[in-house]
Amino acid sequence: MKLIVNADDFGFSQEVNSNIIKCHLNGIVSSATILAGGDQFQDAVDLAKKHKNLGIGVHLALDGPNNIGKEYVSLLDPHTGVFYEDLIAVKKIKHGAYLHKEMIAEYSLQIEKVINSGIQVTHLDHHHHLHLYFPVLKAVIEVAKKYNIKYIRPQKILYQTKTSFAKKVYRLYHHHYLINKSNSVDGYTSLLGCNNIQMREKLKSILNSNKETIELVVHPLEENGELNFLRDYETIKMARNHILNYGDLK
Repeated sequence: MKLIVNADDFGFSQEVNSNIIKCHLNGIVSSATILAGGDQFQDAVDLAKKHKNLGIGVHLALDGPNNIGKEYVSLLDPHTGVFYEDLIAVKKIKHGAYLHKEMIAEYSLQIEKVINSGIQVTHLDHHHHLHLYFPVLKAVIEVAKKYNIKYIRPQKILYQTKTSFAKKVYRLYHHHYLINKSNSVDGYTSLLGCNNIQMREKLKSILNSNKETIELVVHPLEENGELNFLRDYETIKMARNHILNYGDLK
């Protein structure tokens, strides 16, 4: 099986940018998704251009101070002029408060900012996984087609221990919708909440999976243990023959 190890939040800070590159050069990170509205966006662009084997996608955002556009009726907090915080954004998405045309306009600005910086975009995913909500997913699919971006992070979440049958059916329906409208891989999982032993066991499970391609979503920071795990010799030894990025997929 093939494993895409994607680091989210490229462009968020210099620390995040530096850690992603460390885990790419001396670890198993094969791609990263860049936050167009991030404070260190240009630093991330410069690093991406320097390290051309790192696949780059766009980390679309609808929450926090990550907006590019300034004139929206539904997307921005009128008191701050930026996106609402994540929990409020989720409530508004669930209640259909966001205008589809405004999501398309904002996503377009984010994607164009990355493309115009000279980056070849291999895939799309979403900050805080908000594309798991159907109105957002529809907008993400639309902009992927608009800019001829071939792949979108899957809807199927693998290796969840506490998921109800109803949620599994809901995710499968979304994933089926996605792969009928665009391209994706067989599923994704993350290392969030895992200690070092659990990270290793999860990686073993992934590599022994009967799936064809899985995305492992990572956030390489020292405090969550991922920075060291992703560069660990045993981790590299286990995974190195399985690693690719979205740009390698046919």
